[in-house]
Amino acid sequence: MEIEALEIVDFFKATLPLDCATTEQLKSLILKTEIGYRRKGHVLTLKPDYLYLVRKGAVLIEDENEQLFSILGEHQWFGYSNQLLLYVHSCQEDTLYYRIDKHHFHELFANNNTIENFFVDANLKTGIAFQNITKQDNLLNNSVLSMSRANDAYLVDQQTSIEQVAKLMTDRNITAVIVTNNDQLCGIVTDRAFCTKVVAGGIDATEIVGKIMTKDPISIAYYKSGIEAMLLMAKSHIRHLPIIKNNKVVGIITAADLLRKQSHNVVFLINEVLVSENRADLERISQQVPLLLQSSFDSNMDEHDITYSVSSVGRTINQQLLKQAEELLGPPPVEYAWVVAGSMARSEQIAHSDQDNLIILSDAYQPNLHAEYFDQLAKYVSDGLNACGYVYCPGDVMATNSKWRQPLSVWKSYYSQWIIEPDPKALMYASIFFDLKCLYGDATLLDTLLSGVLKKSHKNTIFQSHMAANALHYTPPLGFFRNFILDKNGVNESALDLKKKGVVPIVDIARVYALSHGVKSINTQDRLRELVEVGGLSQSGADDLIEAYKIINLIRIKHQQFQIKLGNPADNYVLIKEISSLDRRHLKDAFSIVTDMQSAMGSQYQTSIL
Repeated sequence: MEIEALEIVDFFKATLPLDCATTEQLKSLILKTEIGYRRKGHVLTLKPDYLYLVRKGAVLIEDENEQLFSILGEHQWFGYSNQLLLYVHSCQEDTLYYRIDKHHFHELFANNNTIENFFVDANLKTGIAFQNITKQDNLLNNSVLSMSRANDAYLVDQQTSIEQVAKLMTDRNITAVIVTNNDQLCGIVTDRAFCTKVVAGGIDATEIVGKIMTKDPISIAYYKSGIEAMLLMAKSHIRHLPIIKNNKVVGIITAADLLRKQSHNVVFLINEVLVSENRADLERISQQVPLLLQSSFDSNMDEHDITYSVSSVGRTINQQLLKQAEELLGPPPVEYAWVVAGSMARSEQIAHSDQDNLIILSDAYQPNLHAEYFDQLAKYVSDGLNACGYVYCPGDVMATNSKWRQPLSVWKSYYSQWIIEPDPKALMYASIFFDLKCLYGDATLLDTLLSGVLKKSHKNTIFQSHMAANALHYTPPLGFFRNFILDKNGVNESALDLKKKGVVPIVDIARVYALSHGVKSINTQDRLRELVEVGGLSQSGADDLIEAYKIINLIRIKHQQFQIKLGNPADNYVLIKEISSLDRRHLKDAFSIVTDMQSAMGSQYQTSIL
C-alpha cells in the first residue's frame, strides 16, 4: 500500500466514528475517497451523494441569513445533513478535505451500529455533540428506516396465492406487501392492485400473487432521508417504497409514514381541523398544538413564525367550532362577528392559554327574539375551546358573558366611555379590547367599530397618558446592578416571569404608541415597524424593541418546549439555571432596552403628573 494511502488510513483511525472500523474497511473506504483542496475564501459546492471530512484547515458554515452557524476543523465531518447542505460552506483557511462516496460508506459499515448511528440516528445526537452544532434537522431529514414501521414490511413469496395475500393484508391492516423470489425483492402489491387487476381485470383469486404485482419496484436505501423519499414518491407517482439494506428488504416507507412525521406541521393540523366533524375530533387534534410548538422550535423556525403558526391553529379551531354550532342551532337570526382578543388576535400565542372572545351583534338584534340563540352559540364554542385546552378566561372576558355579547351601538358606547373616563377598570378593558381580530361572521361590524375608536384614541391625549401609565405597571425584572429580580413560580423556586415582566411590557409599549398614532396593525412587531413609517418611533428604537421582543420570546419558547418534552404543563416561569450564560447576557440587554423605552414613553406621555 502506498505511503499516502497509509497516512489516510491513520487519519481515518483517529477520526470519530471511524476509530472502531477495521483496517480492511478503511482501505476499502479509500478506494471511494477523493481529495480536494481549496484556497481561503472559496465557497464549496457540496453534493448530496458525498460525505466530507476536513483533513487540514477550517470550513465555515453560515445560515441563510449569513449568520455564523459553525466552524469545523480537522477530523470533523460535513455534508451528512440534508438541511445543512442548504447553508453556505466556505474555506476559512486553505483547506484540504476528503470527499467520500456516501453510498459506499453506508454499505461498507451497514453492520456497524456505532458508525451508522453517528450519521443516521434520528436526532443526530452523537454527531451534533461532537461537532458542537446546536440546531436539529427537520423530522423529514431523518433516515427512512427510522421513520418507517418495521412491522409493515410483510414479505410474501411470489408463488403465494392472491387470496392468501388479501387475507394477510386484511388481518394485518396493511396497504402493501413486498413480493420476493429466493428472498430477493422482485415486486410489490398494494391494495390498489386488487381493484385494478383482480376485480376489474378478472384475475382469479387462486392465481399466484406474482401475476398482479408491480415488477421490479422502485426502492430506497435505508440511510436516505424522508425528504428524498417524499420527492421520489412524488416524482414516480407512488405511495410505497421498499427500504433496502445489504440488498435485502428491511422495511417499507409509505406516504402515510411521511405524513405522520409531519403531523405537527401547521398546515397538516389546520387541514385536520377543517375536515373535523365534531368537537371530539377537535379535542384530539388540539392535543398536537404543544407538539407543534416543540417541533417548530426543533426545526429552527423563526420566533415570529412559531407564534403565528400556533395562533393560526387556535383561530381555525375557533372557526370550526362556530361552524359546528351553526349546524347544530341553525342559521343565525341576525348578522354577528365572532372576535378574539389578546395574543391569539395578535398572532402571538405559544402554548395553550386562556380564551378571550366576544360577539359584536348587528343593531337589528332584539334580545327577546335572539338572545337564546347567541347564548347557546357562545356556550357551545366556549365549552369547546376549554375542552381543546383554551381554558375559560379567569376574568370572564368571553362571549358567554352577556356584557361581551352586545350590538354594535352598545360596543361603541363602551369604547367611548373607556376613552373619556379612563379609570383603572376602563384601562384594563382597553388593554384587552384594543387588540381584536374577527374570525367568523360579518367582519364589517368590527371594522366599523374600530375605525371610530382609533379616531377617538388618536385625538385624546389624556387617554393616551393614562394608557402609558398603565403600561408601566409591569417592568423588566432587572435590578440596579443588572441583576435579575426573581419571582416565585408556585413551586417554591425563584424564576423569571418572561410573559408579565418581559413580553407584556413590549406589547403594551407598542399598543400605546399605535393608539396615539392611528396605527391599525395589532401584531406587536408589525405595530413597531408601522410606527417607524408614520414617525411614531425612530428606526433604531423600533429595531431595538423588536430584537428585545424576539430574544425574550425565544427564551420563553425554548423553556416551554423543554417542559413539553418532559411531559409537564407549559408556563412562563423560567429558572435561571435553564438559561445559558450567553442567553443571560442577551436577556439583560433586552430588559435594559425595554426599561429605557418605558422611561422614554413615560416622559413623552407625561405619566408622572397623573
